[in-house]
Amino acid sequence: MFRSIADAIARLYERVMPGFWLRMKPAYQWAAGIAVVVVLWVASGQFTSHAKPQDDTGLGASNQVSQVRVAMLVATKRDAAITVRGRTQAKQAVDVRAEVEGVVEAIRFDKGDHVKKGDILCEIKLNDRGAKVQQAAALVAQTKKELEVAQDLFKQGFRSKTQLAQAEAAYAQARAALATMQVALGNTKVRAPFDGLVDDRYVNVGDYMRPGDKCELVIAPEPFLAIGAVSEQEVAQIRNGDTATATLVTGETVTGRVSFVADRADPATRTFRVEVTLPNPDAKLRDGVSVDIKIPVREMKAQHISPGILVLDDDGAVGVRIVVKGVVKFVPIQILSDGPDGMWIAGLPDRAAVITQGQEFVTNGEHVKVVVDKSGAPT
Repeated sequence: MFRSIADAIARLYERVMPGFWLRMKPAYQWAAGIAVVVVLWVASGQFTSHAKPQDDTGLGASNQVSQVRVAMLVATKRDAAITVRGRTQAKQAVDVRAEVEGVVEAIRFDKGDHVKKGDILCEIKLNDRGAKVQQAAALVAQTKKELEVAQDLFKQGFRSKTQLAQAEAAYAQARAALATMQVALGNTKVRAPFDGLVDDRYVNVGDYMRPGDKCELVIAPEPFLAIGAVSEQEVAQIRNGDTATATLVTGETVTGRVSFVADRADPATRTFRVEVTLPNPDAKLRDGVSVDIKIPVREMKAQHISPGILVLDDDGAVGVRIVVKGVVKFVPIQILSDGPDGMWIAGLPDRAAVITQGQEFVTNGEHVKVVVDKSGAPT
């Protein structure tokens, strides 16, 4: 049975295949057949790849539209103010120094004591300064008598003008020496230069002081300063005499006036120093306390936002992203004030759809689908 089937297939093969194929050796027929099969298989793969339907899962599709959440913010009028972080500083604070050398004999005031102008802070031993003053005073008295005698003799013609001039010079020199000794004697008592508070003491009784060594630090309680630095964009809006409010980290709030605005920027920070003079009648302010200085500048329209929605553009500008007719737009803003409940900003349209969620995943000019936050406020 199998033999008859094989004979039938052989006769069909000889009838179908062309003559040149039948004249080929069986090995060549097998090689050619395998080559034909390979070519047909490769060709079929190319055709099927071109005809393959597109992926309908949406993964990697370039036309996929992002979804963002927005809040509709309406501008309201608000007093714009520049807020500067700074510190307090005593307007008058002096390290009172010795002008003569010697051993400290007494300390009249200690830290925390109130002093009046002219009060003795530190007293240096006189040593021989008292004796030198007496010696100089005696020389003054002697030269004065000699001058009087010379004047009388000059009138009688017994002294020349040169001799009279020498007597006058000796008297003047003696008086100058006495004045110098008296100054040195007075400088043994180091005195307060103004009314104030002793904030530090640098020496003890028995210490040896040289000219220029510090005795005590005296601070005048009033007026005080609040010192900060403003940016290049803000400095033009501030003028001497502007009202300013200083809120200390301790909770105290003091109202003063701008007393100084620098004309030259700090070369390291490119900011300008601003000083606000503050009253301190009760001496409650302390030197070096952190303070927020608020300087009102003008009224302008502003919106209230959460700092968490702020973004930076490619140039480093601070702003927010809004949606205009379905397209994302970056808008730079100006921060007017910042507090625990959010910040007030200016620079947006009067009514703006501000992106509150998803702003990190979209870019300027991108088409988006929006979901409006019904609360109307960013979170």
